[in-house]
Amino acid sequence: MSPTATASRPTTKASAASATVPGYAGKLLRVNLSTGKIWTQPWAEHMREYLGGVGLGAKILYEEVGPKVNWDHPDNRLILATGPLAGLPVWGTGGLSVITRGAQTNGATSTQANGFFGAALKYSGYDAIIVQGQAKKLSYLYINDDVVEIRDASHLKGKDTWETQEALEVEHGLSGHRLSVYSIGPAGENLVRFAAIQGDYGHVASKNGCGAVMGKKKLKAVCIVRGTKALTPHDARGLVQAADDIAHDLKTDPAASTLYRWGTLPGVTNLYKLGALPIKNYTTNLTTVDMTTWEPAKLRNGFDHRGHQCSACGMHHCHIQVIRKGPKAGELVDEPEYEGWSGAGWTIGATDQEGISWLNTRLDRACVDVNEFGWVCGWVMECMEKGYLTEKQVGFKLSWGDIDGAYRLLQMISHRQGFGDLLAEGVKRASEKIGGEAAKCAVYTMKGASPRGHDHRGRWEEMLDTCTSSNGTMESANPTHQTEFGQPGRINPFNGEEVAKLVGGILGRKHFEDSLGGCIFTFRSRIEMLARALSAATGWNYTMPEALRLGRRTAAILRAFNLRCGIGTDLEYPSARYGSRPVDGPAKDHNIMDQWEHMVDVWYETVGYDRKTGKPTRETLKKLGLDWLTRDLWRK
Repeated sequence: MSPTATASRPTTKASAASATVPGYAGKLLRVNLSTGKIWTQPWAEHMREYLGGVGLGAKILYEEVGPKVNWDHPDNRLILATGPLAGLPVWGTGGLSVITRGAQTNGATSTQANGFFGAALKYSGYDAIIVQGQAKKLSYLYINDDVVEIRDASHLKGKDTWETQEALEVEHGLSGHRLSVYSIGPAGENLVRFAAIQGDYGHVASKNGCGAVMGKKKLKAVCIVRGTKALTPHDARGLVQAADDIAHDLKTDPAASTLYRWGTLPGVTNLYKLGALPIKNYTTNLTTVDMTTWEPAKLRNGFDHRGHQCSACGMHHCHIQVIRKGPKAGELVDEPEYEGWSGAGWTIGATDQEGISWLNTRLDRACVDVNEFGWVCGWVMECMEKGYLTEKQVGFKLSWGDIDGAYRLLQMISHRQGFGDLLAEGVKRASEKIGGEAAKCAVYTMKGASPRGHDHRGRWEEMLDTCTSSNGTMESANPTHQTEFGQPGRINPFNGEEVAKLVGGILGRKHFEDSLGGCIFTFRSRIEMLARALSAATGWNYTMPEALRLGRRTAAILRAFNLRCGIGTDLEYPSARYGSRPVDGPAKDHNIMDQWEHMVDVWYETVGYDRKTGKPTRETLKKLGLDWLTRDLWRK
């Protein structure tokens, strides 16, 4: 693909390509922050093979970011991509995928967020934005249909993500859903390795330090005026019917209906019953707290509660609320999703619901990944309790459940002040630097990432997925309708072989949905229905086997990228604490490391990768139609 030269107002010559495939804008927007050049690139070929989102982003990342281009190099790409369903009348299709070489693993990254950005991008005439280079001063990208400009952001320096969005709304005289803003806060500006990109008041692309990449490029924000370009599906009637069937499935299927009513709130009590709620940095799986007060309806009782739905979404599982009591009374906050209750709460021993809600929002506003913050803060709390870290080292006394202390630590991390400078490197690097007994307490993968907000010692499929994945977080995610792929509906969660076959068997499912431009929760329907919606949008007659093949192709490309960067099989295991045996709770008698090597062997065999080198085998690549990747991986 060769770009076409233009100035700051991109050419619209490529717009004719949009007619080639319905549902697509047909253009990629490219921005070089070093030179100030902005141009568009027609995208009308290979759409079916790469779709959009992570499918498109993985290919661009592999082709354009070489092994010597580390996460902080100007030639690294920051790709903000949406997919063929974005902006169309299917629930939750304002989604955005961020693909880059990330700061935590220095490897491939794919992380998703929702809100309105993806729809606004498509309505502006673009399927993706590819940012390269590094600005000389803090800047932001302004997009209003064909007008695209790099603007001075010095007046936004130091502002948190909500303040940045408010300032840009005032600056452009737009509010509500007429302007979508994704930005970084102080943590991103100061290159905290677990900085995130946050947008539309509460939606976060959080994994693998994508916010640090944005900060290194001195890109404070991307703001898009809701565009005026029309999107026309191939079969409007068929798309509406497919969307209606998906919505009906979400509202009635037992696996998804609680999301429709309560979002992810039920996760707290459900995971506690399984020994998978991460309490006090994995030191226990028990609590003396009355867990009935953590049931969804009671979690909402203490707040003035308001809807905060995403683009085209009838599930509206996101909410804004006002704190009614305590020292933070009157403050407007996000309703924490499950991972907020976990990372800003249980992981650090906090059970004050108003305090957790407040801290969770402060983490979003600083643009810090809530899960990694939980692992960092929980590690410090445990080490201080056990005397592995001193008050003099940290700068103040910090103990379990101390919300104000956690916020003080957040400020130190976000601005790299004092001990916070070391903690800003993430829990793996910080614990290895301190060493000794402290190092044994940290929860992370050897690649440098860390788990999502669960105790994976009671959820083996997610630990295996986290450690073998190539994108800085889970690739297969929580299984959804796995019987579609010939997998059993239920397995023994502590039988390593059964777990490994399941995780390997559904590889590709999530990459497919992350290529469509929608939400992980509103896509928890059967993949056959998602393929039907895609077919109606594009006119392709996309099949379920083709969907899985697309996802596995994407996984293979991300893996090849990491292997080329030196991230290999020797890093596919958990830290000592992450892989430890639980000391109490429902998973007490189960030690995943007793079966770890066999699980990895089975996973490799199931996905068709070579166990010794980590490479997808020649046969696997041939089945996936990745001959060009075969030449790269197996040419010697």
